[in-house]
Amino acid sequence: MRLRELATLVAFFAVVGVAGCAQARVVTDMSGRSVALPDQPMRVVTIGAVPVLNSFLFALGEQDKIVNGPPPELARKFQYVFAPNLTGKPIVQGAEKGLSVETIVTLKPDVILTMDVATVQALAAFNLPVVLLRWTAPDDVKALMALLGDIFGKQSAARDYGAYFDKTTQRIAAIVAQIDAAHRPRVLYANLRRLTQPHRIADWWIARAGGRSVTDNGRTEESYTFSLEQFLAWDPQILIVADRAELEMALHEPRFQNVSAVRDKHVYVAPAGAHLWANRTIEQPLTLIWATSIILPQQLPAEAVRADIDDFYQRFFHVKLSAEQIDEILAGAPGR
Repeated sequence: MRLRELATLVAFFAVVGVAGCAQARVVTDMSGRSVALPDQPMRVVTIGAVPVLNSFLFALGEQDKIVNGPPPELARKFQYVFAPNLTGKPIVQGAEKGLSVETIVTLKPDVILTMDVATVQALAAFNLPVVLLRWTAPDDVKALMALLGDIFGKQSAARDYGAYFDKTTQRIAAIVAQIDAAHRPRVLYANLRRLTQPHRIADWWIARAGGRSVTDNGRTEESYTFSLEQFLAWDPQILIVADRAELEMALHEPRFQNVSAVRDKHVYVAPAGAHLWANRTIEQPLTLIWATSIILPQQLPAEAVRADIDDFYQRFFHVKLSAEQIDEILAGAPGR
């Protein structure tokens, strides 16, 4: 579609949207922008880190309002367990094609959610209702949920999540406080294929769960690249990887065999539900509980984690998981 035709289409839907929404209001997103939205958004497009964005909506019980599907390279099985309506939805982004503004326009979104500034700038140019969400510090997720609670009229659910987040961190802090800091193990969350620690938030949950993250050096960049020599020098006692293929790599790569975590069989795959728990996700409280169970198993047995998982997904996603589904989440992603 030519740019002029696309602009005409955008203008048409903007007029229809305004005319059909007698009760409009303005919200302030997390960059300070003012965005006009209907009182009751019914059609939501998520762009960028789609599994993460979708999980925010799952936690508010708003999954049925998502009108686009996850791009294939980001799709996770449990996205469709928590939101069956995502099956067959139009894809509005791709690794090679970028954004499909035409498809976004035809979906007639009441609100578009993204965590990417460039996406905001691109879509705002077409007068589309795009809201920027930000999550830098771990506690930012509570402010983010409060904003979404206001947008969707789910303030109580957003407060409930914030209270759960705080209660969980306090509960785990009480467990970790029983362990002398000198006895906390060295822990590494890593992508072994690339020799990177891919997400800075892992330094936070490792420390909160009673470990010493070997990559916690005060860095500000999101991803941290290290050498094989540095990996061997760190000699992590616990190694956490993103999928089961990397578990096999860790256990069978000859160069890794003298690493304490590998030698002692303390290599774990991070669980994966709506998103990979080791990365930024609404499931972060579960990450903290699970990590404590593998770092300090005597203080928090692994069996206790299952009850927390069952409770979390029922309480926030309104989905009752089977024992087999909980096993699958705990087993982590099958590989890439």
